[in-house]
Amino acid sequence: MSAGLRWISICLALIATTTLSVAGPAPALAAWPPFGQAVCTASKGQTHVSITTDGAGGAILAWQDQRDAKVNIFAQHVLASGDVDLGWALNGQRMIVDASLGGAAGGNFGPLIVSDGAGGAVVAWVDLREVTSDKLDLFAQHILASGVLDASWPTNGRQLVSAPGVGENFAMVSDGAGGAIVTWTDGRTSPDFDLFAQHVLGTGALAPGWPTNGLAVCTASGRQQFPAIVTDGSGGAIISWDDLRSSISGDDVYALRVLGSGAIALGWPVNGRVVCAAAGDQGHPTLTPDGASGVIVAWTDSRVVGSAHIFAQHVLGSGVVDPAWTVDGVAISNAGPLETRPLAVGDGAGGAVIAWQAFTVHLNMYAQHVLATGTVDPRWSDGGRALSITDRTQSHADIATDDLGGAIVAWEDSGNVVAQHVGDSGLIDTAYPDTGRQIVDLPSDQGDVAIVSTPGGGAIVAWTDTRNGKDTDIYAMQVLEAATVDVSETPPENVTFARPSPNPARASLALRFSLPRDAHVRLAIYDVTGRLVREVASGTRAAGQHTIAWDLRDADGLGVRGGLYFARLTVEGHSLTHKVIALE
Repeated sequence: MSAGLRWISICLALIATTTLSVAGPAPALAAWPPFGQAVCTASKGQTHVSITTDGAGGAILAWQDQRDAKVNIFAQHVLASGDVDLGWALNGQRMIVDASLGGAAGGNFGPLIVSDGAGGAVVAWVDLREVTSDKLDLFAQHILASGVLDASWPTNGRQLVSAPGVGENFAMVSDGAGGAIVTWTDGRTSPDFDLFAQHVLGTGALAPGWPTNGLAVCTASGRQQFPAIVTDGSGGAIISWDDLRSSISGDDVYALRVLGSGAIALGWPVNGRVVCAAAGDQGHPTLTPDGASGVIVAWTDSRVVGSAHIFAQHVLGSGVVDPAWTVDGVAISNAGPLETRPLAVGDGAGGAVIAWQAFTVHLNMYAQHVLATGTVDPRWSDGGRALSITDRTQSHADIATDDLGGAIVAWEDSGNVVAQHVGDSGLIDTAYPDTGRQIVDLPSDQGDVAIVSTPGGGAIVAWTDTRNGKDTDIYAMQVLEAATVDVSETPPENVTFARPSPNPARASLALRFSLPRDAHVRLAIYDVTGRLVREVASGTRAAGQHTIAWDLRDADGLGVRGGLYFARLTVEGHSLTHKVIALE
């Protein structure tokens, strides 16, 4: 909502109570509907969506799904055009064919997904199928570009680890050859969590040289947790984590490079290289490759008592902390007293764009650029570039590179989904509003945001969505296809969008609004998929009260189906509101 723009919105009501019938076939769905493409609208809830590229401008999504007797993991393919791939199962392909598998705690959860490099994906999840012990395991499955599960893999997934003490927190990266490397928290050797990792090949076999129940990444004293992982560019991976081995400095940040063979890379100490051991706690690291087998690590840091800020460090592929960077990390942020949840992507030149959420007056998203030299880019705002200028709450973000040195960040925005593009120079893309581009703006709740880059500086965003009822579904949207809101210099204030009164002449919906001055307006009806059903008004209207009747027909003159619909009133480029219309 732009500054100064205020409105009063009241839920629209259906005037007639007559049951509506379908007067012919429903119009075909257009690609990338205005409010996002429905990826899965199966019964019960779908949550914890994860996303990866299909290598052709589209995306493959995985999520946790409650439609079966036990919670299962599903995946679906969305094409670059915005269409759901008709070659894949409707509402997604099950990763676990035997839907009865799963423990007493509810089944399987927390999926992550990475590309296999051939149009398919590897999906991993936490698994409770060992019902006699309620023990957590990790499994993975390979789905081909055709939407069929890889027959060379076990029917219900490849078990990556079966050991007591496996934790729920894990991370995964592609090995660059059709398989994946997975790391997780593990309490098998002590009451505190350690870190282990496993490598599954594209064939579905566990990689030779790796122990059956995983390679010990760190078994130092104290607790290790919140692992993050990225590729080293050579078939291996670099892992970073929170580490409490020191009773003096508190939580610190460590990292370790593991080769695809299962060996620790030369130059890296057993149990990891310390990245930051400053006073106070450091944790929740995020990683991005430097393009030369090393990594840039960013984290939340409380070395200044009573505050938290974002710091970053560069570790070379050789395992040496870059001597050109400040010891214990470069200060990235100073936008607010409490800054957390960093996210990082490479800039293609050895540096990184880092985004985070900051408590200022509100919870807002910021970003900053650190150069390969270890200096903060002087072209960017001190303390970070604000990604949205609103009084709304911005949180639970994800980040993708624009492949030009900048980044696209998407986040949950007071129950909606918004994205912003910041270029390598630190300037906000002029094609995006200062408040961010609205990906979906409905009265229902949207969240659990995930994003992946697409060619041409775009990205596909996925999220969970309650527009169809209290249970969550999965939707997706190409950022470049999302509607851009043009902001006029003098936005109209005090626009009202009010409750209609009965129209006795016929079954219709009377939509009323008031304008404080002459303005261009557009009033349109959408269905729950985001498809435009009917534009009922467009053009310049005089100041004062207006009543527009919708005769409950679509653009082809056919009676609409029963269900949920949304009315959008746009005044001089400002989208004012969407409200549910429940048709019997």
